[in-house]
Amino acid sequence: MCRGNGGQHVFTDDRDREAFLGRLGTVAGAFRVEIHAYALMGTHLHLFVRTREANLARFMQHLLSWYTQWFNIRHGSRGHLFQGRYKALLVDKNAYGTEVSRYIHLNPVRTGGTTKKTVAEQRSALREYRWSSYQAMIGSARKEEWLETKATLARWGDSVREQQTKYAGFVEEGLVGELEDPAEEALVQSILGRDRFVDRVRRLLHGRKAGDRESACARRWLLAENVEAVIDEVARAYKVRPDEVKKAGSGRRRNEARDVAMWLARERCAARCSLGEIGKAMGGVGKSAVNMACRRVASRARRDKHLKRMIARLS
Repeated sequence: MCRGNGGQHVFTDDRDREAFLGRLGTVAGAFRVEIHAYALMGTHLHLFVRTREANLARFMQHLLSWYTQWFNIRHGSRGHLFQGRYKALLVDKNAYGTEVSRYIHLNPVRTGGTTKKTVAEQRSALREYRWSSYQAMIGSARKEEWLETKATLARWGDSVREQQTKYAGFVEEGLVGELEDPAEEALVQSILGRDRFVDRVRRLLHGRKAGDRESACARRWLLAENVEAVIDEVARAYKVRPDEVKKAGSGRRRNEARDVAMWLARERCAARCSLGEIGKAMGGVGKSAVNMACRRVASRARRDKHLKRMIARLS
């Protein structure tokens, strides 16, 4: 998703759009990127792509840099055309692919005055809009060689005609009532997928070098544990029940387990939850209690070799 800098138009007429699409096909071929859907609006654009190599950033840089230079020369302007870096979501295509495709294709009739039209008028406007992949997807216009439609249509029937008809019905159902943006369900505004997909991404991230600064927050969140998982691990290590770890009680071992759980939760869960949330999970204590427990563990670990080995193993 790319927006014009300061809300400016990135496409002013058909010649701009034709130039962008021409370049999109060329760069996609050079970078082995599949284009599954697109929509060009006045102030922004949407692309649904699949990369076969880890080259999304380079692909987008080549595409947007070339178009910015072309646009500025043609219109006698200068400076940035797009508002910062593009926004990208990693999509689990099996769970959300068709919803993302539908949302992109409905963009032209979900903005401005088109939403005030009747459903029939919106459907007509949608099918007549030239600057998205929708016409090619449903077979009402010639498909560009670089546009990939098979993966999206495959689930909608056996013959191509049946697939196109059913897909059109699915998309146009979205004209009735409110249609939620699938991106609203994205985890840390970065990943749109079911739990298994997110877990797979988390496993892939382990042991890899950090990416750019924009992805650092998402990476920290994904690699963070949740508090309950930490409590369970500490309970197993100390051979006590998880509910005993959460409550203050008598006995050094039990209290040590509780302190260690708070220390480990702060170390491993801070990207996902606050100290207050950690305290709530640990029986409803405040942030200061969590901090005090962490200080006790750090202080004791300097002189207690057993505790030092325990927290190293848990970490």
